[in-house]
Amino acid sequence: MSLLRKLLYRAVVGAALLAVLFGSAYIGGWPWFACVSALALIALNEYYSALQHAKIRADRYLGWLCTLMLLLLTQLGEGIGRLAGPQDTALEYGGVGVLATAHVLQLSVFVLLLCVAGTLVSQFKLHGEGSAVANTATTVFGVVYIGLLLSFLIRARYVDIPVLVGNEGASIVLQRLGALVLIIVAIWSCDTAAFVCGSLFGRHKLAPTVSPNKTIEGAVAGLIAAIAGSLVVGLTLGLPAYDSLVLGAVMGIVGQVGDLGKSVLKRDLGIKDFSSLFGPHGGVLDRFDAVLVCLPLLYWYFWFFWIHPP
Repeated sequence: MSLLRKLLYRAVVGAALLAVLFGSAYIGGWPWFACVSALALIALNEYYSALQHAKIRADRYLGWLCTLMLLLLTQLGEGIGRLAGPQDTALEYGGVGVLATAHVLQLSVFVLLLCVAGTLVSQFKLHGEGSAVANTATTVFGVVYIGLLLSFLIRARYVDIPVLVGNEGASIVLQRLGALVLIIVAIWSCDTAAFVCGSLFGRHKLAPTVSPNKTIEGAVAGLIAAIAGSLVVGLTLGLPAYDSLVLGAVMGIVGQVGDLGKSVLKRDLGIKDFSSLFGPHGGVLDRFDAVLVCLPLLYWYFWFFWIHPP
């Protein structure tokens, strides 16, 4: 497949994903919860299915249950916080919202403990077959890597950047989708620029033992594109240039590290992609690997530097 055709296919796949993602995110509430839950369950199924190549028997049903519980707790916490605050944003908490957030945190820890205990119990039926250590560890890792990180996708929908920065005149679309647009534009700009520049000008391998096709030239181009994309979206939302540049740089670096981390997993499991859901562009995990690791960073950035500044 030529470079132009690959880019066209990426654009078509990306447009379809964004239509579903942004459509449900604009509505918010339970439709948004359903969309994120579907992504999480598909990604978790891709991960657990890939483990079978290494003869690892993770408890996928327990993983699905714990992931849905984490997402449900997040949804309920965001809903309570939103009702308690003056705006359609989970970061504008009143007293009830803060209390709800503390409860959500405690219950989320309980869910993770339940996952650990449950997967240990599920190993009783192995009868000496397979590795109990590998099975339990990979079950819990899947819940944390996919379920816990994707819970921040629900939270990011309610980060109303224009209101936080005093841009009260911003449209309702920017208020509801601004944080999601910021992270997706930055990450996918980084991914596209790294792919194109790496294919055309890449000479020096970035991590040859992990991902032979990635180059230093592509990584630098991706970082620049992430910063540029974050700056454009951030200024549109009313975010100061400094914050936009910092977020773009952080997402450009951490996103590429997350991509390499996913490549480590695939290489260890002996697979090319986690699934063929999106054809040659793999599955949900292959498309959202960088977004996964950047979601908490974006949420925490606004929490610590805009809501509770030092």
